[in-house]
Amino acid sequence: MIAAILVIPGDIGPLIDVFGFTTILSYFFAMLALIIMRYTKKNTPRPIKVPIVIPYFVMIVSAYLVIGPLVADLRFEYLYALLFILSGVLFYLPFVYYKVQVPG
Repeated sequence: MIAAILVIPGDIGPLIDVFGFTTILSYFFAMLALIIMRYTKKNTPRPIKVPIVIPYFVMIVSAYLVIGPLVADLRFEYLYALLFILSGVLFYLPFVYYKVQVPG
């Protein structure tokens, strides 16, 4: 539905920008999770081992690619994407983390 709204003016550019922005943001959080788990779960078996330098490098580059567009050209599409992603926390915390059951 959000993609349809972004394409209504007839320009696909904002849709591509938002998609790239959210993709790079997910890379950042994936590398952050990998680094945190590397230090907190040291004895967990890992099928694929990566030198720790690579996740740090990818995280720094992705942080630059996320912060750069926000600083250079702040557009509402980026803010909408951030709000959409952060709105997932509103559903995750009560229903997944705290296991709240909805009646019915």
